[in-house]
Amino acid sequence: MQMPLGAAMKDRSHPGPCALLVAAMFLPAGQHALRAGDLRYPICDVALNEERSDRKDAELELDVSRSTVAAYRQIYELLEGLWAADAIDRMSYLHGKYDYESARLTLERAELIVAREKAEEQQYRLICGEPAAGESAADRARALERASKEYYKADCDQWAKAIEVARVNLGFNRQFLASVLDLREGQVATRQDVILAELDVEREQKRLADAERRTEACRRELGQPVTADSPQGD
Repeated sequence: MQMPLGAAMKDRSHPGPCALLVAAMFLPAGQHALRAGDLRYPICDVALNEERSDRKDAELELDVSRSTVAAYRQIYELLEGLWAADAIDRMSYLHGKYDYESARLTLERAELIVAREKAEEQQYRLICGEPAAGESAADRARALERASKEYYKADCDQWAKAIEVARVNLGFNRQFLASVLDLREGQVATRQDVILAELDVEREQKRLADAERRTEACRRELGQPVTADSPQGD
């Protein structure tokens, strides 16, 4: 099954350079509050470079996801014909079906991650860059607010999409585990095969539970309705 997005899925549990920049810019009066221009070098340059790199990583993942979907679509179409002709076993057919569905959802998630990265980069540019001709502080504040909203919405949407990806992967892995257990009873599969199949199920359960928690948290922060229809990972 598809692995989670790599480079585009950066860890946001620790503040990056721009987070430190923003904190410095908005220190209360009397605590050496600084303007963006005062921090132009080196913090702004480092922050912008980091975000450009993250955006390019996300765009690469999107391009790779498009190629992956195209390949798995072709494989699935071939398997459909073989399945209809009773020329392959059920698990081979399901493997192709779930691979394609997982790749399709991963592509949709990659598109949302690119949108998130672009919105984040725009925020950095607004904070670090010089105002345009005739641009007032209020104009820039409104633009920054728009970019911030776009960022948080895209981030929340990509975690909701991660739920769908994990559901698909978990569905297949559960069926594969059941098949391995049957083969084990017939002394065809080994105990090692069973352990690895159980591990695949456990991994997706954890990914699903994590995506559900993150989606619920971000929807609450955005004031969006939180649905309780998502299945638990165990």
